Amino acid sequence: MAENKTKKRGRIGVKLTIGMCLFGLAVILLGTFFTSLWFWSVQTVMLGDSLNSDARTLAEYINGDTVQTYLETKKTDDYYDSILEYMTIRAKNSELVYYYVIYPENDHYTYVWDAKNERSVSHLGTIEQYDSEEEKVKMINAFNDVLEDTLTIEEDATYGFLASSYYPVKNHNGDIVAIVGVDYDADQIIDSLRIIAIINVVVISVITVIAILLFYTYIRKRIIKPIKKLHTATKELVNDLDKTDNSEPFKVDIHTNDELEDLADSFTQMDTDLKQYINRLETVTMEKEKIRAELNVATKIQEDMLPRIFPPFPERDEFTLYASMDPAREVGGDFYDFFLIDKNHLGLVIADVSDKGVPAALFMVIAKTLLKTRAQNGGTPKDILFDVNNSLCEGNDANLFVTVWLAILDLTTGKGIAANAGHENPILRRVGKPFEMIEYPHCPPLALIPDTKFDEHEFELHPGDSLFVYTDGAPEAMDIDKKQFTTGRIVDTLNTLNSDDPEQMIHAVTDAIAAFVKEAPQFDDTTMLAISYYGPGGKPEEPAL
Repeated sequence: MAENKTKKRGRIGVKLTIGMCLFGLAVILLGTFFTSLWFWSVQTVMLGDSLNSDARTLAEYINGDTVQTYLETKKTDDYYDSILEYMTIRAKNSELVYYYVIYPENDHYTYVWDAKNERSVSHLGTIEQYDSEEEKVKMINAFNDVLEDTLTIEEDATYGFLASSYYPVKNHNGDIVAIVGVDYDADQIIDSLRIIAIINVVVISVITVIAILLFYTYIRKRIIKPIKKLHTATKELVNDLDKTDNSEPFKVDIHTNDELEDLADSFTQMDTDLKQYINRLETVTMEKEKIRAELNVATKIQEDMLPRIFPPFPERDEFTLYASMDPAREVGGDFYDFFLIDKNHLGLVIADVSDKGVPAALFMVIAKTLLKTRAQNGGTPKDILFDVNNSLCEGNDANLFVTVWLAILDLTTGKGIAANAGHENPILRRVGKPFEMIEYPHCPPLALIPDTKFDEHEFELHPGDSLFVYTDGAPEAMDIDKKQFTTGRIVDTLNTLNSDDPEQMIHAVTDAIAAFVKEAPQFDDTTMLAISYYGPGGKPEEPAL
């Protein structure tokens, strides 16, 4: 028995429940955290204000001029006792743990007054060491008037958490002679914070649970159940498409008055559309076969438009040439052409339309016809391109353009004139030398800008020279790794030949491209034209062996 490998999927209701529980837990934790943080901030601000007020009130009440006297004599008097009594009463009423006046030094501090909330004790002149480096720094800073109005909360090994505030005592000259210290039992705030946190957890939990239950009830009714109906409908849809009796239309019964109801209506419409599509599929398939046949005919027509008989002028021995065009689709936008303008002048054209397929092929027909017709009416390449460019710009709603290399060669002298409208650079081999690329400035392609003026340049072919021109589909042919063939490889391939036969040149480059791209699909038309010039005397005969 075959093993059932169907993946078990979780139910949306279960996932939604887990998600809402996690969301609720996050709300509880975050709510408790921020509420506690707010409570702690409010309490510490209030406590800081209260302790600082106690410290400042006592510091301003004390006559600072007496402090040094008490520290030197270690004797008390009625004024001293009145201050101590005030501190004791204040400590008891404000629930202060300690209320004291000290004189801090680098390695210890000396008590001037010391009061506790449970009793009054005079520690005048008592010296104590700092409990920690932090305590020393705080007291010294307070003595230097650095920590004025500052509240600190630290844990004490004996008394737990203490909140402390300090304020300087000054004499009549404004010099600091001691500091007032106030300590409060901060455990009370922490206990209150714990109670607040517990209350928050309970209240937020109850509210969150109620909200989640109400939300889940709503979601189950408005989303989960309709989605289940849609899930069932997807299974029934295929069976409904096979029905031959359409008396009972397919319908998904959902009434949520929202996007889910729209989706259900879309299912119903999709069933209708699919049935219509299936009914049209046979017709569309037949039409595609017809289009494919017509494209085959178009391919044949395009091939017939290009000169394909080689050698093209067997009665002429001043030159020999060969050309090929390999479209990326059934029809392409590349083309080549060669024709005798008169008995002594040969026109050479290679061009590349910007698009591919049928639109490019139609534009190619127009461009090829205009170029040949205009060239045979006389003029130099720049004049020919100027007129053809203006003709192609008219009614060019598809915004196509064509790159063109056009040359007119005098067969009696080998002198020629060429113009390059945005096309690839030609490759030239002088007799007895290797092929090399001829680079020079280009003009814009045809069909872009009306009244564009084109540049032209003169060149000369000596007997035995060869010229190779091509479209960008050759150097830009790519392998499966998106690496291009490049013009460098074209030149290298041509230089492996020992023949001046144009047909062998083109076949060699074609084979090299095929070996380079391998299984990668052809993405652009590939067109090449090669000519070898021999002069009026014709090609010299091969020496007899």
